Amino acid sequence: MSFLGYIYEIKENIKDLLFAKSKKSYYIPPKRYRKIPPSVVYPEKCISCSACKESCPAFAIEMKYNNEHKKELPLIDEGSCIACANCVEVCPTGVLEIDKHRVETEDEPYIKPKYNYLLIDEEICVKCGNCKKVCPVEAIYKKEKKYYINIQNCISCKRCLDACPVNAIVILDEKTFKEKNRIFFDLKIKKEMNKLKYEEKIEKTPHIVNSLCILCRNCKEICFGEIDLEKKVVIKCVKCGYCLEVCPTSAIRVYKERIAKNKDSCYIINEDQCIGCRICYKVCEVNAIKISKETKLPYILPEKCVACGLCARECPVNAIKEVKKDMAMKEVEKRIIEDKIIEKIENELYNYMEEYSKILQEVEITAKKSLENEVKKRIKNEIKRIKDLKRGYNGDG
Repeated sequence: MSFLGYIYEIKENIKDLLFAKSKKSYYIPPKRYRKIPPSVVYPEKCISCSACKESCPAFAIEMKYNNEHKKELPLIDEGSCIACANCVEVCPTGVLEIDKHRVETEDEPYIKPKYNYLLIDEEICVKCGNCKKVCPVEAIYKKEKKYYINIQNCISCKRCLDACPVNAIVILDEKTFKEKNRIFFDLKIKKEMNKLKYEEKIEKTPHIVNSLCILCRNCKEICFGEIDLEKKVVIKCVKCGYCLEVCPTSAIRVYKERIAKNKDSCYIINEDQCIGCRICYKVCEVNAIKISKETKLPYILPEKCVACGLCARECPVNAIKEVKKDMAMKEVEKRIIEDKIIEKIENELYNYMEEYSKILQEVEITAKKSLENEVKKRIKNEIKRIKDLKRGYNGDG
């Protein structure tokens, strides 16, 4: 070090010595925290819901099968973990711990951080209640015969997705939302610059599914017609289809088919056990249950059954069971053929009765006219006879 360097260092040391007290008065060193990842403290409580994995912003958690506990447990990568404690907050059974982590929100509801939110498509939902049944935190509830997900309580474990027989649960994730918004902004800019042309691309006017609409206003902003988001109705439509392209939840649509996820099995009714109460017939949302014209007992159509199991749960005598679809087809084939034959006979009888009714009406009209003519003829003859009698009476007089 040069002489000037030594002088400068001594000068700085003297300055620090003279102003040490005043420095302490205004300088407060920042708090230092050591990054401590959460740990699995109560593995026996874990329900393998994957909520911790879903909530991790650093993707530091994996679900690995544990031979000792015979189930999947969270495995935390300490190098990737940022100690945000999201996983601790979302865990429904308190499996994880990280020192003392609390979030004070006063009176405001605390929405647990996660990468996706789940919504129920009320148009596709068959109201079987399977989602509610498997939810580990009771975040799904029923109101006015419809099911809803409380997003504040939902931990995004996605068990409801697996349980739903018709894929009626929609995932609203960040990736999809960003992609739809990108499409929206591109189209919006073109529209503002009068460069967005529209033509008729869809056949029918779309409608809005209330349970999926998050009021993002993308459809309304891009619409060349008119949409009332308060009432959730499309008032005026030019059938351009842009609204369908920008909706992040597919809440606005023309039509969506309800497709069964389980294509291998369905339910059948044991006629020997069935008491004919028809509860299954009343609760089925997919019209898969018919009443036999021969036995007056219900039977299930395998091609329509979505294997939701609601009929089996509601049956008071346990007369409904799940079987392979080909076996079910053999069981109900006789009833289907019988119904087709009886329906054909009924249609023929109906047509015959209609023809008979027409003929009867024609006969009645003809008979009425004939009777009228006969009455007129008789009256005419009677008048003539009276006149002849009167004329004869006058001649004699």
